[in-house]
Amino acid sequence: MKILIKVSRILTGIVFVFSGFVKAVDPVGFQIKLGDYFEAMSLDFLMPVALVLAVLLIIAELVVGLTLFFNIFPKLSAWVALAFMLFFTPLTLWLAVANPVTDCGCFGDAIKLTNWQTFGKNVIILFFVLVIIFYRKKLISTLSFKKSIILTAIFTLFALIFQIRNINCLPIIDFRPFKIGVNIKEATIIPEGAKKDVYQTVLFYKNLKTGESKKFDINNIPYEDTLTWEYDTTFTDLVSKGYEPPIHDFFLTNLNGEDQTNKILNNSGTTYILILHNFEKGVKKLDDNITKLAKQAKENDISFYCFTSSNTNEIKKYNSLLPENIEICTGDYKMLKTFIRVNPSFVIIENAVIKDKMPYYKIKNIIKEFNK
Repeated sequence: MKILIKVSRILTGIVFVFSGFVKAVDPVGFQIKLGDYFEAMSLDFLMPVALVLAVLLIIAELVVGLTLFFNIFPKLSAWVALAFMLFFTPLTLWLAVANPVTDCGCFGDAIKLTNWQTFGKNVIILFFVLVIIFYRKKLISTLSFKKSIILTAIFTLFALIFQIRNINCLPIIDFRPFKIGVNIKEATIIPEGAKKDVYQTVLFYKNLKTGESKKFDINNIPYEDTLTWEYDTTFTDLVSKGYEPPIHDFFLTNLNGEDQTNKILNNSGTTYILILHNFEKGVKKLDDNITKLAKQAKENDISFYCFTSSNTNEIKKYNSLLPENIEICTGDYKMLKTFIRVNPSFVIIENAVIKDKMPYYKIKNIIKEFNK
């Protein structure tokens, strides 16, 4: 029995630490995932605090995992772990059944699980947590209360500082599809013969005699019986998910609405990209370095773009703050946040391959390279 208790404690701790760490690497990614949850559950009012909630949940997950693994406050840690599992296990069951989002995000972008796989994983972890709870009186820490407090505080501080670092800079490990070395053009291709999405169209007809609404598939609709049935509405359900390329939403247009995607990806030379997720907030953080870099780009015949997800009116209001040779393109907000988290930020691509990514303040290093 002692072996089962120890294995349950250590295994649960490892899963919590791994899950918390891969999300702590990229808290903004977890914020985006929480936003998907809030949208699916009609909790849009929580959107403004999504990042704060993401950071707090990650801290809790990491600290619980570390304290379980090192047997610090084991009884308290076990109860908190149980609270986690009692909340998230039913939630992932709902996700598996209703499928409002295709990926729960429990392991960030490091490991993608289907909703049913996530629910199964949670059921297994819940079993181990229940073992810990049932035999919690046998869990005795060898550390003093003072040392336990100090270590828990260190774990908490580490979890917070690590996340702040990854929010303000680039994630220390990039699990996303737009990592350095990726050929964007190749990453958007769907292989020949790849499995496609399968959809089922369902039509609802209202019974004119009883008022009942009944579901019919597309091959069995009572369109001829107009005295009994009247068309109500149509739903198209995704039956099975097909192959989705790593990058599937890289689409950019200029301010006239013209597609610029192929032009950007087919450029055989170097391309500079300034990314401003929010144009107004991002452009106001720029300094003289953007003017210097734009001048050097023009002198060396380097294409220079600005990608943003802001609307045209906002862009036109502030585009005078950008050098004239920077061409502005608009794209999907989530795609740009996946590309690079920081606003503003800078990317270099060559022949559609991502060569470098950095927060904006580091472009001074690019300027220095030119001046050597």
